[in-house]
Amino acid sequence: MLNSYKTANIPKEFTLFGHKYTIRLEKDLLEKENCYGNADEDMKLIRLQDIGKVIRKYEEDGQVYETEIEITENTLIETFFHEMIHIILDASGEEELSENEKFVNISAKSMLEIYLSSVYEKESKP
Repeated sequence: MLNSYKTANIPKEFTLFGHKYTIRLEKDLLEKENCYGNADEDMKLIRLQDIGKVIRKYEEDGQVYETEIEITENTLIETFFHEMIHIILDASGEEELSENEKFVNISAKSMLEIYLSSVYEKESKP
């Protein structure tokens, strides 16, 4: 079985501002709650839709439709960054900025691009 935490390099937990946050991957978050992820500052919890195919239901013109969506490693990583930005803004008292989804989305996409395009110097051995 694919270990999504390791494959996508997503932590199981981290500490921010002295609080431990837990990250939980869920197979049916998109199906049940129609979101890729959510952050709960009070619970110190980030929930993310796990990698794989999921069914997204949506309503249009009074009819319910279903479409299959592939959650990739990049989608998971971007969603993690997105929810981390919400946590950072909420924890620092910037609730209004945290509610600005355009700002949060652009920030997460920028972080993903930096993450994916980063080049590291190889450590030379003595």
